[in-house]
Amino acid sequence: MNFISKNALLFFLLIISNILIAQEINKNDLNSSVEDKHPLLSNKFIFYGGIYSSTKGIKIGVNGASDNEIIDFNEKVDFNNNEYTLFLNFNWRFSRMWTLSAEYFSVKNGISKTINNNFEWGDQIFNGGAGLKLGLNLSMYRVFIGRTIIKGTKYELGAGLGAHTLDIEAYIEGNAYIDNENTGEGASVDFKRSTVSVIAPLPNIGAWYFYAPNNKWLLSARVDWFGLTVGDYYGGLWDLGAGVNYQFHKHFGIGLKYRYFDFTAKVNKDNWDGKFTMTFQGPLLTINANF
Repeated sequence: MNFISKNALLFFLLIISNILIAQEINKNDLNSSVEDKHPLLSNKFIFYGGIYSSTKGIKIGVNGASDNEIIDFNEKVDFNNNEYTLFLNFNWRFSRMWTLSAEYFSVKNGISKTINNNFEWGDQIFNGGAGLKLGLNLSMYRVFIGRTIIKGTKYELGAGLGAHTLDIEAYIEGNAYIDNENTGEGASVDFKRSTVSVIAPLPNIGAWYFYAPNNKWLLSARVDWFGLTVGDYYGGLWDLGAGVNYQFHKHFGIGLKYRYFDFTAKVNKDNWDGKFTMTFQGPLLTINANF
């Protein structure tokens, strides 16, 4: 069992144990006033805005005449440095048991680097010794519709279906050999920019759990998962989150969460024939408005 699977199992066990505890605590509070509920368990509209500080692991491969080795962007250009990025989320509780949510964040990187060895990107061989610029732009959109399974005055468990849509662009620019058959000393070189891009929709199943000991504090946990192979296409996703929220006003609160994203896909498209693996993890600071 790999690292992600072990953590996912622990995550589900934590949810189950909290459900049992919450049901025991709440078995006598069914007649409590709705005013005793945490606003995030009862309000119809909830808006989140925040700053996500993530460390990144990025590996990308682009197939040319033959399958290439995947390029580790972290190893080549230190893409694992922390980055602050905008995070947005909206939840609409359109009925007592149903919720629709949407989420967005993006990452943009561009780093100039002198790399000692040459390497192949698609059908082009780039001269690493002359200095290169490697870049990555990623936008992630998540839409999810879920149904509450069980709920009480202080807790809520739900599950549903959704989709993560990844808009990815990666590029390399610098001196490249014109004739790939001749890469020795004195070979003809020219400045090139090679770009690959893809929009990859990854449907997923997911679940969430909230527990609020009172109307000020709320603990949350969430997991989304997807894994599918169809023909030459493969996609996989883990999206895990856990955090705490403090409601300092009836309509406003702050939260601190830890988010972990892991995306893997093999792509067989005209504008990108290759593969990628990406991980993002780190703390997320949010402020929410709820009505």
